[in-house]
Amino acid sequence: MSLKDEIPKIVQLQEIDSRIYNFAQEKNIKIPQSLEQIKDESEQIKQTLSFFEDKIKNIQLAKKNKELDLAAKEENMKKNQAQLYQLKTNKEYKAKLSEIGSLKADISTTEDDLLTILDEIDSVESDFQKQKKEIDGKEREIKNKEAQLRNAIKDIEAQMHNLEAKRQRFCGQIDKKVLAKYEQLLQCRKGLALVPVSNSNCGACHLALTHQKINEIKMFNNLVFCENCVRILYIPDDIC
Repeated sequence: MSLKDEIPKIVQLQEIDSRIYNFAQEKNIKIPQSLEQIKDESEQIKQTLSFFEDKIKNIQLAKKNKELDLAAKEENMKKNQAQLYQLKTNKEYKAKLSEIGSLKADISTTEDDLLTILDEIDSVESDFQKQKKEIDGKEREIKNKEAQLRNAIKDIEAQMHNLEAKRQRFCGQIDKKVLAKYEQLLQCRKGLALVPVSNSNCGACHLALTHQKINEIKMFNNLVFCENCVRILYIPDDIC
């Protein structure tokens, strides 16, 4: 095994693995988070509509109760007016007129209340229609976005499948011991097992490397690891 020949293979393998890792992050974390956000938005929309629907129902109920109240008062007024002409004394007649006057005032107040309720119904229903129009548009937008995300998952799965097949073929060309160490680091280093040296620093954690460490990398006798992040180190110019 020539380590100088194996390092470039590991570099290429990591490029494949980095793409697989990024796709997995997109599929398993980012897209589910977006779908969850869409679900929350959809739920908020339903709650908004439900709020307006409940408000309209409550106002309609208040209207019905007020109409029943008005009908009862008007019926009572008719009864009192019918009784007016059956009274025998002037005192009873005046008392009944006073009672009828109070009933008329009460009826007038109830009619005003009913008109206020009707105006409120018109206002709330108008707001409801505006909200519903906006919500309908938002729901279409959400469904389109959700479809796009689900299509993105399918596309990612297809690309990951191709990359996995490519990876399997590529792994057969790499020394087993080198590959085993690389894959061990890959699992615990979030998809980044080896890094280039840049200006005598580790390309991942930026630890300053000693001249001895640089010389060890150049010799290609053994894999050389960063003392801080424990990633495999290589010098790009030495493997070209």
